[in-house]
Amino acid sequence: MAQSDMMAEFIGVYMSSLKNLEKLISQPTSAYGISFEQWLIMSAVAHSRTPLTLTKIAAERGVTKGAVARQLKPLFEKEYLQQVTDDKDRRRVLLHLTETGVVVETTITEKVSSRFNKWLGIYGLEEGKSLLAHLHRLEDLIVKPELAHKNIEK
Repeated sequence: MAQSDMMAEFIGVYMSSLKNLEKLISQPTSAYGISFEQWLIMSAVAHSRTPLTLTKIAAERGVTKGAVARQLKPLFEKEYLQQVTDDKDRRRVLLHLTETGVVVETTITEKVSSRFNKWLGIYGLEEGKSLLAHLHRLEDLIVKPELAHKNIEK
C-alpha cells in the first residue's frame, strides 16, 4: 500500500470511527446533561481516598484550574457536586458529591461499564489488549512528543 493510500485510509477511519467514538462513549452521560469528562470528575471525587480540590484535579489532568472550573460549574448547577470548606484549613475548598450526585455517578458508571463490556465481548479480549497496546504506543511515540514540542502546525 502506498503512503498516500495509507494516509487516505487513516483519514477515513478517523472520520468514520475514531471521531465518532467520543459520541458513543458520551451517550450514557448525556441523559444527565453532563459530558463524559464531567462524569470522570464525579467518578474521581466518588472514588478518591481523600477529598479532592479543583487544584488537585487540574494538576492530575494537566489542565488549568480555569478549565476544571468550567467543567465543575454545570455539576454545581445540577446539584451533583458541592463545595465544602475544609475544617482543618479554611482556605481549602473540597469537592463532595451530593446525594443526587452519588446516584447519578453510580448509574453512569454502571452504564459505561456495561457498554464497555459489551464492546469488549464483540471485539474480543485479546484484540482489545492489542488495540490498547497500539494506542499506548501511538500516544508515547507521536502524541506526547508532538504536544511536548508544540510541533503541531496550524
